[in-house]
This record gives sequence, structure tokens and C-alpha cells, in this order.
Amino acid sequence: MKNFLTFLLLVLIVSVNYTQTDPCSIVYKNSSGIPRTRLIGIHENLLLVSDTGSYKIVNTDKIARIKFDNGKYWKTGAAFGAGLGFVGGFLVYQFWGKKKIKFLPKDATLGVLGIFTVPCAIIGGLIGMNFRNIDTYELSKLNAFVKAKEIKFIIRDHAQYK
Repeated sequence: MKNFLTFLLLVLIVSVNYTQTDPCSIVYKNSSGIPRTRLIGIHENLLLVSDTGSYKIVNTDKIARIKFDNGKYWKTGAAFGAGLGFVGGFLVYQFWGKKKIKFLPKDATLGVLGIFTVPCAIIGGLIGMNFRNIDTYELSKLNAFVKAKEIKFIIRDHAQYK
């Protein structure tokens, strides 16, 4: 009973600092698990998770993997595409802007932004939407002490409110 009270006190202290993580999926060694849960805190080899409005205590020895689905790379793709479009438009106006190319506007700012940067950003965003950003932490081969340390790092790394 004393160990459980210490665990609850530790969870309250940790929850002030890290409240909870983003949604993740916990996969056990027997391939079952808890989908769409949040990690709250850890004490020794006991992990407190929030699952659909209730709290569960999970023994870390059972855990094989923790997966975070962070969405898609559309923002990164759009930023990369906009950068490429801007540089490409800048170079086009530097080398061929003074010659009378019919499809280029005379205003370089309008041309670089309207013809190169925005369309390339849209194309980069569409390409980025095809790729998922998934963080997978493989914990099955770690011993109990190292696994607890790794889960503490995971909780800090994926804290919802940093």
C-alpha cells in the first residue's frame, strides 16, 4: 500500500511538469495492446496511462513498442516546395528576367511569388501528404531498468504541453 501511495504522489508531481503525452499506441509482447492512449507517468516498472476516460497501470515488462502518430508531412513539404520555388524564381528573374519572356510579369516580386513560390508550395504540400510521421520506440529487447529510463525520455519528448 505504501508503494502505491508513493506512486500516486509521484504521478501528481510529474503531472504538474508534463501533464500527459500526445496520443500513442502501446503494443504488448503478445501483440495485443492499448490503442489511442496517453502516457501519464512512470514509477519503477509501473506505467500510468489514460485510456478513454479511465486510468490504467501497466507493467513495463509487458510492453514491446510505443508508437506515436504525429500526422503527415504536408507542412514540411509545403515549406520545402516554397523555398525551392522562391530560389528557382529568383534565379529565373536574375538570368532571363531582363529578356522579354512573354509569360513572366514585369514585376519580379509578383512573378517570383505568384508563378514560382505558391505553386511549388502547393505541390510540395501535396507530396508531403503522402508520407506519415510515425515515431516508433522498440522496447522489447531492453531490460527493466533501461526500459523505465527510455519511457521517461519518451514521456518528456512527447509531452503535450512543453
